[in-house]
Amino acid sequence: MKKRSFFTGFIFVLFIGLFLAGCASNNFVFDRSIKEENSCILKLSDDYMVVKFDGKKVRWKTSSFGLSKTSKRNEATVKIPAGEHTLIVDYFNETNFGTYKIKRKDDGIEVKYNFEAGSTYSFYNLIINEKMTLYLRKK
Repeated sequence: MKKRSFFTGFIFVLFIGLFLAGCASNNFVFDRSIKEENSCILKLSDDYMVVKFDGKKVRWKTSSFGLSKTSKRNEATVKIPAGEHTLIVDYFNETNFGTYKIKRKDDGIEVKYNFEAGSTYSFYNLIINEKMTLYLRKK
């Protein structure tokens, strides 16, 4: 009986650990040495993942672990230094219209932008004739 309660306890602790790891914060900091007054915030929704920042590989994305279909969309924030930067972004979106699904995937989208200190930015896109353009919006 003792072995069974140990095994049950171990599985319980493992499950809780994995659940909490899935609920971990989606707040990233690119460079902790950058002073607060020289930084800004980049907000990411589920559709966007930044894979490079000024040529350095990163993986900034939201985590959909544990979300139900009725949940609000996840959001991740990244604290980055102010100034001109180049981001490489992957985009994926799947929209359901009843039984009809529209999937859109674009990888390696380059975005150059001059970020202002103290500001918050988020991505938005514009699709015209199957060509997508990605923009940043200052909030």
